[in-house]
Amino acid sequence: FYPCHMASLTVKVLEADLRAIEPFLPTDLTSCQRNKISSHFFVSVRVIQSVGSKQCSTFVKENTCRPVWEEEFTLVVEEANAELELVVYNFEKGGHDFVGTVVVKLAELESGETADEWYPLMLHPSLREASSSRPELPLLRVQMTLSAFRWDRLPPRPIDFIPDYRM
Repeated sequence: FYPCHMASLTVKVLEADLRAIEPFLPTDLTSCQRNKISSHFFVSVRVIQSVGSKQCSTFVKENTCRPVWEEEFTLVVEEANAELELVVYNFEKGGHDFVGTVVVKLAELESGETADEWYPLMLHPSLREASSSRPELPLLRVQMTLSAFRWDRLPPRPIDFIPDYRM
């Protein structure tokens, strides 16, 4: 049995700036405010690794291209080559529309240090094509702290600690 090196990854999804794709989002023409953006953004968070992964999601933020979540998740990382995947969706009743994704290689993070970064989204092909003439990119701001720890199997107890069973 070999020692297992694991890490705790704290991810705080802070905010997004999606104004670069605003003209390409659906609008709600039935509302009192004509051309009101009909967006309901949320972020799915998961660690990609060969051992099972846990997926978490933020709450949905409605009718804004500058959603602010400030939601924190803690995930277990069991492999040195694991990646963090953050996917932005537009919530729809019939199914969620993929907006874009960010993938972060966790090996690039220093253990114990907090990274606070704006990451450009890799957009859905239809949004990428539609927004290609715009110079600005949609961004997702994330704060991450990777705390490595080591877990070893406990050594066997000495034989004199085995309870004496008497009948």
